[in-house]
Amino acid sequence: SSTPGLGFLMWVKAAYGDEAPAIWEALADNIVTVTPGWSEAYGMFLEGEADMVLSYTTSPAYHLIAEEDDSKKAALFSEGHYLQVEVAGILKSSDQPQLAETFLSFMVTEGFQSIIPTTNWMYPAKTPGNGLPDGFETLIQPEQALLFSAQDAAAARDAALDEWLTALSR
Repeated sequence: SSTPGLGFLMWVKAAYGDEAPAIWEALADNIVTVTPGWSEAYGMFLEGEADMVLSYTTSPAYHLIAEEDDSKKAALFSEGHYLQVEVAGILKSSDQPQLAETFLSFMVTEGFQSIIPTTNWMYPAKTPGNGLPDGFETLIQPEQALLFSAQDAAAARDAALDEWLTALSR
């Protein structure tokens, strides 16, 4: 599955806790399709095969900036939004740890961070000194970020997946 898909499972669990199975039951009849990944789902949305798609809060920025299309919007959830954090690291087995360290150092530079918003279409780890590109100010600003620790996410993942599968298989 995609990281947004797993994030959605974790969002329901974080936002609703023990009520998550009931939430999935209520949503099940409204879920048109489940795809193998984000790309397939977003493609269906862009082709008009789905009215809504699970995506990133920054997805509308791509359409606005790259395509001058302001018709795509993200939904703002009062329960908060699950925070997706993407990371980079050095494998213990790396045969070039110094080169990897140099690359990681480069990744946190102003130059690298300033291109993240319009190349990966996500927020950078650190907002560049000159701010985010024009268009990002139009994006929704969730008031609350929901996030499990790595340990809690690992512990909750299988149960959250089972709750979702059970509700959608009825």
